[in-house]
Amino acid sequence: MSLESLFNWFTEELQYVLFFVILVLLLVAVAKRAWIFAVGVLIAGAFIGIFVLNPDSILALSEWFSDKLNIGAN
Repeated sequence: MSLESLFNWFTEELQYVLFFVILVLLLVAVAKRAWIFAVGVLIAGAFIGIFVLNPDSILALSEWFSDKLNIGAN
């Protein structure tokens, strides 16, 4: 038995929760006419969503940062 099926199920459920939270926050922001807050919700939701929808992108991002900062170079 592997944990891959559990991980896939958890990732899918987390996507639904994330989209629901973003939708609710956007509706609240639009109702209050808080446009800056609405844009912030979209940007933060997109940034978090990238890692929820594609968890492997965290590895690519960390490798890119280590190349730019020369971490671990002799």
